[in-house]
Amino acid sequence: MVEVTEPLDRVWKPSARQAQFLRIPNEVFEGFYGGAAGGGKSEILLMKPVARRWIENPKFKAIIFRRTFPQLEESLIERSKTDGYYAACGAKYNSTNHVWRFPSGATIRFGYMEKDSDARDHDTAEYNYAAFDELTHFSEYQYRYLTSRVRTSDPALPAIVRSASNPGNVGHAWVRARFVEPEPSGGVLLRDTVTGNLKIFIPAKLQDNPALMKADPNYYNRLMVLPEAERKAKMEGDWWTFAGQVFTEFRYLPYPNEPDNALHVIPHFNIPYWWPKLLYIDWGFSAMTYAGWLAISPDERIFQYREYAKRKQSVGTWGAELRQISQFDQNLMTVVIDPSAKAHYGDLKSIGQQFIDASGFDYVEYADNDRISGKILLHDFLRWTPRPARYIPREGFQQEVHDRIFRWQGTAAAQEYLNLFKPDAPETNIPRLQIMETCPELIKSIQLCTYDEKNIEDVAEFSGDDPYDGLRYGLKSIDNYLQNREEVDKRRQYAEIMHKFKSGGDATEMYRALERFEAENAQKVVAISRRGTKSRFRRAHV
Repeated sequence: MVEVTEPLDRVWKPSARQAQFLRIPNEVFEGFYGGAAGGGKSEILLMKPVARRWIENPKFKAIIFRRTFPQLEESLIERSKTDGYYAACGAKYNSTNHVWRFPSGATIRFGYMEKDSDARDHDTAEYNYAAFDELTHFSEYQYRYLTSRVRTSDPALPAIVRSASNPGNVGHAWVRARFVEPEPSGGVLLRDTVTGNLKIFIPAKLQDNPALMKADPNYYNRLMVLPEAERKAKMEGDWWTFAGQVFTEFRYLPYPNEPDNALHVIPHFNIPYWWPKLLYIDWGFSAMTYAGWLAISPDERIFQYREYAKRKQSVGTWGAELRQISQFDQNLMTVVIDPSAKAHYGDLKSIGQQFIDASGFDYVEYADNDRISGKILLHDFLRWTPRPARYIPREGFQQEVHDRIFRWQGTAAAQEYLNLFKPDAPETNIPRLQIMETCPELIKSIQLCTYDEKNIEDVAEFSGDDPYDGLRYGLKSIDNYLQNREEVDKRRQYAEIMHKFKSGGDATEMYRALERFEAENAQKVVAISRRGTKSRFRRAHV
């Protein structure tokens, strides 16, 4: 370990645990200081460049991140000003660029990354020191992308990443897996199996910050009254209390070394008019009224291509607006709404009936609100890795077994036995859910889902979960529809007719094919219309 020199020893002295973090050698690329609240985590990230005297080198460039600008402004920026340590070193703060510039020319910048794509704003940057305060607020993609911007051309300066965080929040799972699980007690140098870089975890507890305990002795008592899971995390630095982010498979952009299909957010494109479509609604007033439009492709991929998000709007207003927005959506098969819309809430008509009156839609389908099955279904629609090979009998195919089944149970049973040994067809349509960039509320909501500490199989409710709830409703209805294989086959026939024509086919032949198709399905209904059709999505046909 290197010796630590504190030029501000008159005004700041690290605790023993902070000093341990300061002494991590520059050869260790990643250092993580984590655990309980009150361990002095933010302070150590701010003070490390000063304590190690890197600020005396004119080429030194640092950046310290929080996830959002309000968090950054209220914590790191404000603290860097009021503590006075940077100013005591002669630094001047530029409030426009959020940069402290030291007399040598060295800089410490503050930054934030609310969206994964914000990481690309630093493509051309070069940092000697990148720090993440409350690392569990960040996605793994943001962290891994920014670490690639850390490098040095001066042997006197480091190229390191240092982070700090409490347990919990959306990044809990990946942070724990990266830093804590390999050596839970910390203090051990580890080598990353992918990059080969050295990393280390330094655990921190409230008791490791005697200055805080002395300045605010009641802080400990305030933590004691928290719910058990949160108390263990914040007092004891327990990384196994919270399970963290639910949909860890969600990708705004693929991580390094992941396949191209590890992607859920895509550019907007025009949905073909013949694809069946669905509108789902999670209604609210003080809470958000959120609606999403889903389309089903011929290969059974689901695309969310549009969203609507408003607060404090009456049913009459958002109902009329949704109808207006949907007026050019051909093949809109049904509308699915939160089952709480059955309630009247003191009015003569239920919310659902008020919506029908305002929108002109004749029928709404009240959603299946089973939270656990909806969550599991979303996992499957987000999955971008192929399913494991299905079960094959260990003994392998045996002709005598096949013949015996055939004699005793007939052809169908024998064929079922044969099917056990057929290789699975490759999955070419994963992930089955893709979200267009025009739906930022849904993208954000999925990433903010964390586990409910009282029911670890469920997603904890949070402000802004309306898009997630609505998506569950829509996918449940679509899944029921796709279980009807006869219905899906008819959709495929129709899609093939249209695709053949768009690929240069003859228009006359297309019309003849459509006439034959429509004649075969003459008794089937098309879609919800303004009056007279009351068809469920799962029974609707072209």
